[in-house]
Amino acid sequence: MYEQFFGLTEKPFSIQPDPAFLYWGRTHRLAYAMLEYGVLNHAGISVITGEVGCGKTTLVHRLLDQLSDTHTVALLSNIQQGRGDLLSWVLMGFGEPFANKTHVELFSHLQSFFISEYSKGRRVVLIIDEAQNLSADMLEELRMLSNINAGKDQLLQLILVGQPQLKELLNKPELLQLAQRVGSDFHLTPLNVEEVHAYIDTRLAIAGCRRRVFTDRAIDSIAEHSRGVPRVINIITDTALVYAFSAEELVVGVETIRNVIRDKSEFGVFGLASDEAAAPPLRPASEAGIDAFADSSKKNRRNDADEATPAERDDRRPQSPLQGAPLEGQQRDHDVIVDVAPRAGGQLREASPRFSGVKEQSSITGVVVVASNNKASPEAAIRSAGDGRAIVFVAVGAAPDATATAKGAGAVIAEGPERSFTPAGRARNAGYRQLKKIAPHLQYVQFVDAQTALDPDWITTAEKFMARRPEVSIVTGTIRSPRGLKISAAPMGARDHGDDEGEIQCVFGGSALMRVESFEAAGGFRGDLLTAETVDLCIRLRRRGARIWRLGEGMALCEPAPKSGGWWAQGRQRGFDNAYCASLHGGPPERIGILDTVLAVLWGFLFPAAVVIAALLGTFVATKLSPATPSILVAGAILAFGAGVFVFRMAASVVVRGVFRASSWRGAFPAVMGRFPEFLGACKLWFGAKR
Repeated sequence: MYEQFFGLTEKPFSIQPDPAFLYWGRTHRLAYAMLEYGVLNHAGISVITGEVGCGKTTLVHRLLDQLSDTHTVALLSNIQQGRGDLLSWVLMGFGEPFANKTHVELFSHLQSFFISEYSKGRRVVLIIDEAQNLSADMLEELRMLSNINAGKDQLLQLILVGQPQLKELLNKPELLQLAQRVGSDFHLTPLNVEEVHAYIDTRLAIAGCRRRVFTDRAIDSIAEHSRGVPRVINIITDTALVYAFSAEELVVGVETIRNVIRDKSEFGVFGLASDEAAAPPLRPASEAGIDAFADSSKKNRRNDADEATPAERDDRRPQSPLQGAPLEGQQRDHDVIVDVAPRAGGQLREASPRFSGVKEQSSITGVVVVASNNKASPEAAIRSAGDGRAIVFVAVGAAPDATATAKGAGAVIAEGPERSFTPAGRARNAGYRQLKKIAPHLQYVQFVDAQTALDPDWITTAEKFMARRPEVSIVTGTIRSPRGLKISAAPMGARDHGDDEGEIQCVFGGSALMRVESFEAAGGFRGDLLTAETVDLCIRLRRRGARIWRLGEGMALCEPAPKSGGWWAQGRQRGFDNAYCASLHGGPPERIGILDTVLAVLWGFLFPAAVVIAALLGTFVATKLSPATPSILVAGAILAFGAGVFVFRMAASVVVRGVFRASSWRGAFPAVMGRFPEFLGACKLWFGAKR
C-alpha cells in the first residue's frame, strides 16, 4: 500500500516472524548464541524465555533456516494440556504415524525413530514453542524422552521456548530433575531506546529504504509506548506509515505517532498488558555511567530534533562507548604503552622495547596492513591510517623489502614462531593477534591491502555506521584507482558485484572494517585456505546471523600491485580463486564462484574446442562431398566464425562499459580472452597442482 510512496521494496514491519528481518540486538545475539550452542554441543535441553512479542519465534525460525541436513527437526507450537497425548504430538511433528496406538506403543515408536535417525548420522531436535502451556506431567514426560540415548550420546535435543511463566514452571520442586538437565538457557528482554532506534533503521534498510523516514522524537515516542517490545513496535510503525501515506507526509513525526497511540488506545487493540508496573526499563541498566550526561543534554535538545539531518541525528544520540568515550585502561593526560601479559598472570605489564613508539590509542579502531608480495610498498597504506591508531604490518610469505618499509613508516611488525606467515588467512590472524597485544580494547579492526591508501574520512564514517547498526559485522566501501575509476575485487559472476549501497553477500578482496566481537566469535580467518579467506569469513558470519554491508562512501585509493605475466597470469590466478571459492561455498544458497567457473569452462574450453572440432569435421565432410572445394576454405570459414564470436563479445563489453571510456577499450580484450587463462587456473586446482 505505502511501499512505493516511501521507496520500499516490501513491508518492513510485518508482525509475522521473518528471519530475514531479524534485528541482532545484544540480547538477541546472546539468545541465538545459546540456541546455537545447545544444538552444536548436544546440550540435552535448552530453554529460551521472553515477554510476548520479543522475538523468540523469529529466533527459532532463524535457527531452523541455519540447521543442515544432519538434523531432523520438529517444531510444535500448539501443545496444551487436554489437547491430546504428548507423544502423539511429537510423532506428528516428525511426520510419523501415531493414530490408534497405546501410550506404550507411542513411546516405543519414538524410541525406534530416534535410534533410526542416529544410525543415519542425523541428530533429532524437538522445538516446543509456547512451552509455558505445558503441564508439569507433560514436562516430566519430555524428561523421560531425553533419557533415550546410545551410549554416551543423547538421541534427542529438546529446545523449550516460552514466556517468563516457563521459568517459574521449571523451578517447581517436582521438576527439579528436568531443571538440572538444562544445558543452556537465556531470557530475552525488550529493547532499550537506543536499540529501538537501531531496530527501526535496520528493518527499513532491509526493506530497501535509502532515506530518513521517522524523526528521532517519533522513534523515542514509539520506544516509550511500545515498552521496547518488537511486535508492538511493528504495529505502531506500520500504522504510522499508513497514516503518513494517507496524509502524503514523507517523514513520520511525533504527532503522527501520538495520533496512532491515541486511536489505538481509544478505538483499537494495542497489544500491551495493562499493568504499567510490569513495563521493562527502556534505558540500559546503568544510568549513572558514561551515558548519563549525554542523556540529560539530549533532553534539552529535543525541540529541534524533528528537523535534524541524519548526520545531526547521529550527534544528538546519547554517546556510547563505541562513539568516542574513553576506553577502560586509557588515560587522557599522558600516553601509556601497554602489552598483554601471559594468561597465567592475568595482568598488564610494560611493553618490551620492540613496541616502542606504538601507544595504546584512544581510537576504537586498529589497522592491519597486509602485503601479499614484496613488490607492494605499504608506506601509503600505513600513513593513510592517520595518527592515533595502532597499526600492524604483516606480510604473506617472505617480503623483506616491504617489511623494512613498514617498520620505517612506524608500523609494528607482526611476530610469531614462524619466519613467514602463509597462507593469507594465517598472516591476517597473526596481524590481528599482534594488534590486540598493543591495543587490547579495540572495538573494530580495519584490514587493508598494502597497495591501498585509506580515504581520510573512511574509518570515522564506518565507525558511526557500525555503532548505529549492531547487527552488521563487516562493512566495506568503494575503492578507486588513481585515475578515479572504481575498482572491484569481485568476480564478474559474483552475486553482489556492483557499487550499490546496501547488504551484500560477501567481501571480495582484503580491505574491510570488521567488528572485533564478531571476528573473534567466528574464530578469525581460516588458516588452512589457499585463498578466499575473507569470502569464507563473510559466509560463516552470515550463517551466524550477521550482516555484511557496503557503503557508498569511498574507502580507499588503490594502485594495483605489480604482477609478473600481465593479464594472462592474473587470469590464471582469478580462475584458480573462482574454482576454489566454488569448492568451498558453491552450494546453495551462496553459490560463490560457480557462475564464473562455468563461464571459464564454457568460453575457455568448450566453445573453442567445439569450433576446432567443427572445422575438422567440416574439412572431412567437404572432402567427401565436394572434392573440388578447397578444404582449407571450409576450415577457415568455421574458425573465422569462432573468432568473430569473440570479437563480437569484445565489442559488446565496450558498449556495456561505455564507448567513450578509455578503460572500456583497454579492458575489453582481457575481459573476453581472459577466460582462457581462467580455465587453466581452474584446471590447476582440479588436477592437484599446488598454488
